[in-house]
Amino acid sequence: MNILVSCMASEETNRTFFTDRVKEELENCGTVRYGVFSPQELKENLRGVDVLFAGWGIPKLDEAMLEHADRLKLVCYTGGSVAGFMTEALVQRGVRVLCGNKLFANSVAEGTIGYILLAQRRLVKLVNETAANGWAPMYYSDGIRFKTIGLIGFGMVVKYLAKMLQAFECRVKICSDFYRPEDEAEYHAQKCDMDELFSTCDIVSLHESLRDETYHMIDRHYFSMMKQDALFVNTARGPIIVEDDLAEAARAGKIRAVLDVYEKEPLPMDSSLRGCENIILIPHRAGPTIDIREYVTLALIHDLERWLAGEPELENEISLEYARHMTLSPGALHASDKKA
Repeated sequence: MNILVSCMASEETNRTFFTDRVKEELENCGTVRYGVFSPQELKENLRGVDVLFAGWGIPKLDEAMLEHADRLKLVCYTGGSVAGFMTEALVQRGVRVLCGNKLFANSVAEGTIGYILLAQRRLVKLVNETAANGWAPMYYSDGIRFKTIGLIGFGMVVKYLAKMLQAFECRVKICSDFYRPEDEAEYHAQKCDMDELFSTCDIVSLHESLRDETYHMIDRHYFSMMKQDALFVNTARGPIIVEDDLAEAARAGKIRAVLDVYEKEPLPMDSSLRGCENIILIPHRAGPTIDIREYVTLALIHDLERWLAGEPELENEISLEYARHMTLSPGALHASDKKA
């Protein structure tokens, strides 16, 4: 069994995924070879490889890239979304794809809870004033318990987040075509449309994937519908919202926001989002946390072991149909921008 690990260019980052423990377990599965490859070098090095481990930056595995992949049967991706590299050509060759989507999504859901609590309790203001003045005065604060919380999307993050929110006795609403009546028993959430979600929820959290149809999907129409002092959270992708419209609503004192992602990253210093007390800006840290990376790779290795044992079900496998609804990478541009 020949296993190729296409390492990321940053050795420091690579070590967080391929710890000594991970390497030991992987080497029990077959002959392992590590390397940092350009797309052309990766193409050449796929010859004779049964299993490919790769992370962020993997090129699209189309027919041209797979030209020499004469034995490839399994791709184990240590990232979350496979939308940038998974292709019909890969599936037609019978190659199965695994990824860290589940563990990453759980970590993002955990981060979203943290962001909501940060904003509801006004912790940024309290911490800054305590550091500057020795002690902060008492301010009005909110919690999560009993709040009506709207979740946009129904991917893996929302599935974990909806269950986490059950502990806070929230009323949860979900806006997604993929949320079905039979899901209500498990997730304890009501399905609604965008207008109802924005107009009735105390907190709105965005978890849609970035696709052509979601680009700039949320604009002043929706921000103007939100309840006074409601909270908007974005841990999905920046280009899904119109940032200037959000900034306008926040500066008017209508809403508050926690943003983890932006249309341009790093966020430009002249962005309209900066300098507004009602907006908390976080530099794309919602998740996954670094400590979870080792567990992601270990989970993929355990699926590799199941595959070697002939087990049909692999816990972290992603179908092409599911991949089509996953978000693009942070650097991906809107389709119209690509054509410009």
